[in-house]
Amino acid sequence: MPGIVIGVGLILAGNLPVWPVTPYNTWVILLLPYPVRYASAALRQIGGSLEAAARVHGARGARVLSRIVLPLVAPPLAASMMIAVAVASRELVTSLLLSPSGAQTASVFIWQQFEQGSIGDGMAIGTLMLAISGAVLALASRWTRRFDALP
Repeated sequence: MPGIVIGVGLILAGNLPVWPVTPYNTWVILLLPYPVRYASAALRQIGGSLEAAARVHGARGARVLSRIVLPLVAPPLAASMMIAVAVASRELVTSLLLSPSGAQTASVFIWQQFEQGSIGDGMAIGTLMLAISGAVLALASRWTRRFDALP
């Protein structure tokens, strides 16, 4: 999905009057779209047969969640959080739409540097952000491969 669609969807969902506390106009809303995408892929890979087998053997919902689902989803979920931080730090469209006043992501800072004519500063921060996000993604990849190798 394009960033503009996610951004507008989060603005509309965050402004609903049913929420007692809303993430809208906080920095938390910048990290919301990405872990949902990656964690849903991990949950789809588990399938329903493991949960059904546990229920046949008398396990209740909380026990199935704590003993089967969470141990299987924890490594991809941790990696998805690291990927979310790496991607969200470079996302410009969603950051421009959702960033609260006073909060500034690296992509918004880079964009402002280019708008002000400080191309060298923008390129330097952009290169630094690419190196940092590349290192985080490499760490997430190594982490998931380590857990995939476990029996």
